Amino acid sequence: MNVLLSSTIEFRNFFFFPFFLFVSLLYSYEFSLLNPFKKCVMSAEESSTVSTASLLADQRNMLEGSTSANAEVIAEVENAKNDSNRMQRRALREQQRLHRIQGRLTDISLSDIATLRDGEYDFFIENTIVCIRGSCSQFDARDGRTKLMPPLTHDCCQTFSTIAAVVLSSLGLAVTMQECSDVSTVNYLLYISAWLHQISAPVWPQRRARPTVGDLNAALRLREFFPSRVNEGEFEVLFYNQRDRAKELVDQLCSTSRGSRNADGSLSVCGYVIASGDYTVSIFSLAHDVKGRPNARYSEAWSLYICDSHGTQPWSGGKACLTGITVGVPKAGAEVSNGVVAKEEGLRYFAMILFALLEDHKRKTTSLQHVPYMTWSPIRRQRATLYTAEELKGIIDDSWIPSLMKNNVIAREAKKYSFAPLKCFLGLSASKTVVANGVAGSS
Repeated sequence: MNVLLSSTIEFRNFFFFPFFLFVSLLYSYEFSLLNPFKKCVMSAEESSTVSTASLLADQRNMLEGSTSANAEVIAEVENAKNDSNRMQRRALREQQRLHRIQGRLTDISLSDIATLRDGEYDFFIENTIVCIRGSCSQFDARDGRTKLMPPLTHDCCQTFSTIAAVVLSSLGLAVTMQECSDVSTVNYLLYISAWLHQISAPVWPQRRARPTVGDLNAALRLREFFPSRVNEGEFEVLFYNQRDRAKELVDQLCSTSRGSRNADGSLSVCGYVIASGDYTVSIFSLAHDVKGRPNARYSEAWSLYICDSHGTQPWSGGKACLTGITVGVPKAGAEVSNGVVAKEEGLRYFAMILFALLEDHKRKTTSLQHVPYMTWSPIRRQRATLYTAEELKGIIDDSWIPSLMKNNVIAREAKKYSFAPLKCFLGLSASKTVVANGVAGSS
């Protein structure tokens, strides 16, 4: 039994050993077959890794090169754009310069708006203007018997325009202007302006050939003695192509606001000193006292004046003059007066004369090298101001002129030229009352 069992075990061992050996060999064979495949896979993976890195490097180099090229292209485009913008701005500035040089306040000349009437030149529409002429202009003031004038009379338009507008606008109302509507008013204004221009020149702060508004304020102390004032630091520069703005400034002289001051508290504008190169002219307005008067034909009315010492207006006869237009807003049903023009129409005529006068001077001096321009310096005055001609004469004779003659430099210059100021001879004639009576008279 034991022997049989032992032999059985040996037999089983003999059988199992070859089987185990066979399985081992089979496993080894399979492993040997798989191992090269793994090596191949690893080699492929390693090869793939190397190729991807190389590809990424190539792409990065291409990208960097492309970015650099794009940056250069963008820079070139930006430079071209900047150059183009600069050229466009330069072309625009040149276009603006030419437009300003060639620009015009009006295409109408002084001869276009003048006509012969009864042997004398007048505005082409009858009963529109009033011209208060002097005996001479600043250019012929030393001829004949007018040797009372100083040597520099020919160059005093800035001084004349400033003094005339400041003094006459200080009257405050058109009714008192009636006392000054004659030849002696213009003659006195030219006389005193020419002499003060001559003897005050050494004390002009800027010491130029012609005075500025600031020079006249400082040397002649205008702000101290007259209610109307010109502020040297307040002006507006206008080019000749800015007609609409110039017309707007003219229209504002007939403002309908009720207060004595503007919204900013400043005195109301009643005129302008207009300087263009070596030529200066001034304008001012005076209101008519018609409000609240039941018999007045107009609810509102103003008289506007141009102060010109050159004598270039056709109706001035070559003499310094004050050219005036009266404009009004007629009441419903009231008969329109002779010599009074509807407000909008009258303002248009007034601007027409002023612009033609300014253009006439510009045509004589225009240079392609310089852009012509004007400075409009406002004259301000409280609306409630009212002075008579006699009161103004008192200010001039008793206060203003004596104070100027106390200046040592001015006194020395006056002595040098043998100047002894005459008493003020602003006209007292009331011969030209048609306009004022037409405004205030009963219908």
